[in-house]
Amino acid sequence: MANPYINSDVSLLQFDQPWEPKTFNEHDDLARWATFDELLLDHVINGKSGPCFCINRAPRCLVTTVRESRMINFKESCRELAEQGWPVIVRCSGGSCVPQGPGVINFSIVHPKVRGWQLENGYKLICDFLTKFLASYGLTAITGESPGSFCDGRYNLQVGGQKLVGTAQRWAGGSRKQAAVLAHACLLVDMDIVEATEKINTFYRLCGNLQQFTAESCTTLRNCLEGSIQQSSVEFVSEVERRLTSMAKDYFNPPGSVSVYS
Repeated sequence: MANPYINSDVSLLQFDQPWEPKTFNEHDDLARWATFDELLLDHVINGKSGPCFCINRAPRCLVTTVRESRMINFKESCRELAEQGWPVIVRCSGGSCVPQGPGVINFSIVHPKVRGWQLENGYKLICDFLTKFLASYGLTAITGESPGSFCDGRYNLQVGGQKLVGTAQRWAGGSRKQAAVLAHACLLVDMDIVEATEKINTFYRLCGNLQQFTAESCTTLRNCLEGSIQQSSVEFVSEVERRLTSMAKDYFNPPGSVSVYS
């Protein structure tokens, strides 16, 4: 399958095992959910798993980074937000604070690092797949920064100038062990962006951080489809998750192939 974002670099990703879909079923256990990607990384590093992808959702919360957990008043901020119904969880990948909830779909790919693979390749791979996925809804997505959005970055996917998908990466292993790559994306499917942005702003403000964001800089898949969706939020998000899973299986394991790309 051609990947225009990666061009010839796609030939670097060939493995002896097919990509395996992974599932996380303990959705109410935030602590275990937050470390599941790290567990997948560890399994790839130690040869317990080949390349894999995972699609999941979490209860409503804010997810921040190890770096941000060192901000002043972090523990106090977490207590305050938990009282407001937005517990704060620390994740292993980069980026900055993002909202989670039943209307956010997380998509992660984990694979052994291959010779010549660069950080940019990981972002381009996950963005290429999600660009194709959004095209299946008739949407044209481009990569780029979305000023004013939370967790802004060069490899956001935006539609109509608003951020719809955020991405992050983490590499682990190396030295005497096999290195592994985690590329992660958050797709905002159906959620209250105003409330989510307000809670992120509150988090930073309580931590003494001057960063503040605007809800207008982000959008959701439901909003992008301009009222054409008649399903309830639960039904719509479930349908999006099923479609994403189906497309991921075909994209990473094209019919008739054993390796990722042959």
